[in-house]
Amino acid sequence: MTIAIDGQKKSFSFKCACCGEIHEGGPSFAFNEPSFICDISEEERAERVLLNSDLCVVDNETYFIRTTLEIPINGSGDSFLWGVWVSQSKESFDRYVETYEQDQTGDRSFGWLAVSMPGYSSKDTDHASLATDVVWGNERPELKIHDDQDHPLAIDQREGISWERAVELAVLLTHGN
Repeated sequence: MTIAIDGQKKSFSFKCACCGEIHEGGPSFAFNEPSFICDISEEERAERVLLNSDLCVVDNETYFIRTTLEIPINGSGDSFLWGVWVSQSKESFDRYVETYEQDQTGDRSFGWLAVSMPGYSSKDTDHASLATDVVWGNERPELKIHDDQDHPLAIDQREGISWERAVELAVLLTHGN
């Protein structure tokens, strides 16, 4: 794998060891659904799960919204961007839906990030339950993991990741093992 840094643009690019193509810009990966619903059979999902690209409701009692989780790439103007789902209380979920078409700058809500993320799960556990704040705005909400969390994902959001770690994650997510 070849890593390239544009000294003027400070952009991220690498030649993928698996496909041989050049990938440029900060990597961005998104989950199409909350990990929570993976345990629900396909037959049951039609009755139990309401899902679109921004919202998910399970059994009319568990609520999720899609957010972005940004991990700075140290020494670069780019970030590693994740599209993740976070749980919300019914009150926060309803408020988010009711004000969806409006500028929600300044609004916040608490949520739990409970996902299985490649590169951040261990053999002991598949999920990382992390306390977060959802920072609403004019676009998709941003997720901020609470500073007191010592999970590797929380540390990476606070301190950033190296070029090598960004490439490692991008290859893992693009091509698997």
